[in-house]
Formats: sequence, structure tokens, C-alpha cells
Amino acid sequence: MRLVGSVIHPTIIPDSCNTLTGVSDPTRRTVRVPPPRRRSVRRRVTLGSTAAALASVLLVSGCGSESESDAGSGQPSGAQAGCTTTSTSGQRDANLIPIPPAAVTVTSTGNQPHRVVGSAPDRATPQHSTLSTTSSVTAADGTTEQTVDIPITASFHCTDNTDLEMTLGTSTSPDPTLNDQLKATKDAKAGVALGPGAAPVSLRLIPTKDSGSEARSAIEQSLVQVFQNSIPLPTEPIGVGATWRTERTITAATTLTQTITATLKAWDGNRVTIDFTTEESPVNSVYAIPGSDTTLTISRYSYTGSGTLVSDVTRGLPISGSGTYTGARELVGSDPANPLLQKIGFSYTWK
Repeated sequence: MRLVGSVIHPTIIPDSCNTLTGVSDPTRRTVRVPPPRRRSVRRRVTLGSTAAALASVLLVSGCGSESESDAGSGQPSGAQAGCTTTSTSGQRDANLIPIPPAAVTVTSTGNQPHRVVGSAPDRATPQHSTLSTTSSVTAADGTTEQTVDIPITASFHCTDNTDLEMTLGTSTSPDPTLNDQLKATKDAKAGVALGPGAAPVSLRLIPTKDSGSEARSAIEQSLVQVFQNSIPLPTEPIGVGATWRTERTITAATTLTQTITATLKAWDGNRVTIDFTTEESPVNSVYAIPGSDTTLTISRYSYTGSGTLVSDVTRGLPISGSGTYTGARELVGSDPANPLLQKIGFSYTWK
């Protein structure tokens, strides 16, 4: 028995799609994954007042536009050279990817003094970051692994605090074939819409004209996985030592409940340090095989993670930190005596 799909949360996507995923039904999210390349042996509050703790998102089923265009830089001159006057929002070729909403419950407000975490966006200079991700699946026939490093230049819109715009640099991979394909993705555009409390609402992607589907998919997966694990901040006043719980429902091949427990470990000026643990559990036992109408039964499932993020609350992306996730799933088909056991892993680093 073999499965095709995202190495972490396999999902269904029509075979005719060859662009970044677009929007057709906001209740279904899909991720296109390239074929295997390498085998080797209680208090509920609104979401936070900064997007700095963003960390990834799921995709919506369907296909994006068949045409792509490059958005302009839109960088103004003068005192606000670090902001942009153009947006990927509303662009004809932008593929919109909703981010599952999160509910935040503060379990401890921490030590005094208590303050609301947040500040006005820094529009003086762009933010330069590099996101590195590695996804893996190990089954009886070997291990499939994909690593991608994505340089990102991020700027807030000059007049809209809810619009974070990004330009992707030359992405790389240790896989020689994928690395060569990623060269054409340089200068792709992306954007994040921020809702009340600066919670991530959606991700927008505009591929370059010359980038191929496999390279687009690799970048898309990396961004999706990271924003899917975003850690929003409470809007009520908190202090060092505060803890909160974030819950969201992820709909893919398996519908999952994700629970993140976060702790504010340090707060120095605009810089906050957050430790977190993550656990996912299936809502039911149904596993939809990507690309088909067939379902399997989940007999066993585990997925946990942990990490630390350091964020500048005036910036839109973490300035450093990492997260590591591991798990396993046992899937049963028509022959209960022949289950499929997969070990799954994902890690990311911001720098």
C-alpha cells in the first residue's frame, strides 16, 4: 500500500492543477506534493496584537490560475523605505490560502508587570529572514525527505497594518534536481492578511512565470506547514511566565485537532521569547487517500512537537527560533493484517 500527498498531512488535489493552490471551497484545504526524490535508510480571548509569532497554514482544494504575474516592489522612498505601497491582495494571479482560525485561552497571566504584547509595525527598514524546513516520511520501503531554504524580505504596507507583504529570494535545497528548479522561483511574491489582533487570516502566493510546479509545490508546502503551526499572542495584558493554549482544527486527509501550549519566557523591549509544545489528535478515524475516493481507517496516531521562537513585536515574522515535530500513524485498508505504518517528521528554523 502506497500513499501520495503531503509528507505530514497528505491531502487531495485534482491532477489537472499545475499552479499554486487557489480557492474553490474554504472548507477543504489541499497541498500538492512533488513525487519522492530521495530514499534513505479558562478564559478565551482574541488573538495577539502582533504577527511576529507567526509560524504556517493549510491549502484550499482546487487549482490556481493558469497564468502568473510578478507583483511590483512598490517600495517608497524617504522615511518609510521599509514599507510597501503595493499589495498581493486582489491580484488576479494571487492564490489565496486560508489559515485555520485559532482560539486562545490564557491559563496564567504570569508575573507583574502585565502589559499587552504588541507595537506599531516597523516601517523604517524591511525585515530579512530565512526560513528552513525539512519534511520526512518513513515507511517500509524507505524514507522520503525534502529540505528547502527560503530567503524572505518582508515589509508591512505603508498604510495598512493588516497587510504583510513578502518577496522570496533564491530558494535552495540539498536535492540537486529540486535545487536547480528552485532557481526560477526567485522574486515570487507572497502576502499575509492579518485579522483582529493581528491574527493570520490568509496567505497569498504569486509564483514567478518561469517556475515549475514541483518548485512551487516545495515552497508552498514549506510556508503552509509553518503558518499552520502559528502561535498567536493574547490581547489581554500578560507578563513573563504567562501561559496560554491555542486550539485550531486542521482539515486535510485527516481532520485533526491541534493544541499548542505556549509560555512567555522572556520580554526585553520589543523582543519576546516563547517556548511551546504542540500535540495533534484525529477528530475521527477517517483517512482520505490523496487523489482518490478511497479512505483508510486510522488505527493509531501520534504527533507532537516543541520549540522556541524569538520575535520582535514590530516585525511580521519571527527573528529566530525553531520547531521540531515527530509522529506516526497506522492506517488499515481492506486487509487488516497488512496495515501501513508511517513515521512522520517536520522541522523549521527561522534565522
